[in-house]
Amino acid sequence: MANNAKKILIIEDEQFTIKLYTHRLEAEGYEVTATTQASEALRLAEEKKPDLFIVDLMLEDGNGFEVIKDLRSSAGFKKTPIITLSNLGQETDVNDALKNGADKYFVKSNTSFQEVIDSVKSFLA
Repeated sequence: MANNAKKILIIEDEQFTIKLYTHRLEAEGYEVTATTQASEALRLAEEKKPDLFIVDLMLEDGNGFEVIKDLRSSAGFKKTPIITLSNLGQETDVNDALKNGADKYFVKSNTSFQEVIDSVKSFLA
């Protein structure tokens, strides 16, 4: 991976989703790191310094709402784009994620991979 590649941290509990997005994003030239654990998200963020986050709301050991809040509370990530990709599609979930600091919200079942990739490209252009 090129040293100047934009970095993405995926925080997602489904390994299949991680593999698919990692493959597609790496094919686009991005450097991808992933975790299934909410408890690892901030540590990995501080270590890898990603240019963008993709965050699921339902995680193995916590929830993405808290991850988003933690990232936005950290000085280094106040303006880093956060894309939420979740199965939760209720209006309250969408509003809560956006209120906590997510920049874009996608419901997995209503969203194509290409839509997410296009959003990533748009944020990182």
